[in-house]
Amino acid sequence: METVLTSERIKQRRKELGLSYQELAAVTGISKSTLQRYETGSIKNIPLDKLDVLAEGLQTTALFILGKTEPTNAEFISSGIYNVPVFDSVSAGFGAYADSRVASYIPTFIGHNVENDEYLWINVKGDSMAPTIEDGDRILVRRRDSVDSGSVAVVMIGDEAFVKKIKYGRGWIELHSINPYYPVRRFEKESANDVRVVGAVIEVSKKL
Repeated sequence: METVLTSERIKQRRKELGLSYQELAAVTGISKSTLQRYETGSIKNIPLDKLDVLAEGLQTTALFILGKTEPTNAEFISSGIYNVPVFDSVSAGFGAYADSRVASYIPTFIGHNVENDEYLWINVKGDSMAPTIEDGDRILVRRRDSVDSGSVAVVMIGDEAFVKKIKYGRGWIELHSINPYYPVRRFEKESANDVRVVGAVIEVSKKL
């Protein structure tokens, strides 16, 4: 892929958005002086955690920041990276809402020889799984109709979707929140059939 200087890409994108150093610093949490050094090229190796935050603040991708042209789908797939859709709610992500539009896409390393449409990112709302998964975090989910007991999963109860730790027993299912403020929900006998696993949570992207 064709490359250009990272410093030039940062400056170009900041000006396109009409952001001052101070405004970009407020959005990313990266100091104004560090941002200036990124643009002048005096800092050439940007730490990965800062790179992701910077890309989000500039409303672009890490690949763009690194000075690479946006890869084609074929280039993505050959490297095991896929454009994975992001949904603004758990229910939207699993089609429970009529309006289930994709909010955006994130290049995500999944690996080779996988079904990339099995994966989706979801923006989490609520604190029932805090502090492991907090309000504003993003979770990567792989569509699955079953998970091991003790796993964190997305489950459907009717048209509602939840992120919970799921536990099984003989004739019962329990949905556990990590936040102790929320009580355990237990489903026994016939009601256990109302709980349907739709995906396994495999990664959490924390907000800064």
